[in-house]
Amino acid sequence: MLPESRFFRSFSVLTLAVTGAAFLFACASAPAASARKKKTPVDPGDDFFADDPTSSEEGLSPTANEDSGAFTPAAARPAPSGSKDDAGTVTVDGGAADSGIATPKVYCAGPLAAGDVVVTEMLITSRAGTGDDGEWVELTSTRSCWLKLQGLSIESPRGTTATNAVTIGDDFDLAPKGSFVVADSADPAKNHAVPGKVYAWGASDVLKNDGDTVSVKLGATVVDSVTYPAFSNLVAGRALAFPSDCPAAVRNDWTRWSLTFDAYSAGFEGTPNATNDDVACY
Repeated sequence: MLPESRFFRSFSVLTLAVTGAAFLFACASAPAASARKKKTPVDPGDDFFADDPTSSEEGLSPTANEDSGAFTPAAARPAPSGSKDDAGTVTVDGGAADSGIATPKVYCAGPLAAGDVVVTEMLITSRAGTGDDGEWVELTSTRSCWLKLQGLSIESPRGTTATNAVTIGDDFDLAPKGSFVVADSADPAKNHAVPGKVYAWGASDVLKNDGDTVSVKLGATVVDSVTYPAFSNLVAGRALAFPSDCPAAVRNDWTRWSLTFDAYSAGFEGTPNATNDDVACY
C-alpha cells in the first residue's frame, strides 16, 4: 500500500494527463475557422459564424421568372401598347412602368374645340434659297385626355398659287399632351429625319420667311391660328419654339419664343415631337 502523500501525487498527475488529452482531442476535432459557414453580413450578432462546417459547395439551381415573358411564346405575352383586345376595346399602358396593367383610352368629351391643339414649334427655314422642303410645324395637345383628330386640317394660306393644306384622313388619336408634326415632306431624307408622327403638305417653301399664318381647323371650327412676323434672327436649320414652362396665355407674344438648342438630326436643331424644354420662358 502506497503512503498517502505518494497516492495523492499520482492521482494529480493522472488527472492532469486525462484533462490535457481531452483538451487536445477537442482542439483536433473542432473545424478550422476558414471552413465555417458565414450566415449573413447584416446584423450578424454573436453567431456571425455557424458551428456546422460545410462539407462541400452547394451548386446554383437555375430559376425562371415566370412573369418576364422573355422565353414565353409570343401568344402568351402581354398585348403591345395600342392593340385591341377581343372585345375591340383599344387599350394602352396607362399604369406604372412594368405594371402590366392596360387601361382603356379616356377620350375628351364633346367635339374638338378651340385651344385643344396648338402650334408650339416651327422650323421656318431649313436651308437657304428656294425649294426648301425641310420645313415643319409641331402641334401639341393641351388636354389630359385622348383626342380624335380625323378630319383636322393644317393650313398655310400664303401658298404660291393656293393655300397649302393637309387634312388628317386616317383614324388618328392624339395622346394626352401628345404632339405630331406637319412638314413640307414626309420623306425623312427631305425633312431631315423628323421623328414621330409626321403629316405632309407635299409642297416646298410652305412657311414663308417674311411672316405667315398657320391655321388648324376642324370644319368651321378654328382650333388654333398663329401669325408669325418676319424675324430678323432666323437661322437656317434651327427651329423656333414656345418654351414648355411658359404659360399658354403668352403664346402670341413672340418675344417669349426662342431659337432651339437640342439637335434632332445632324446639323438641325429643334425638338419635334418632344417637350420644348431646351429653351426657357423669359
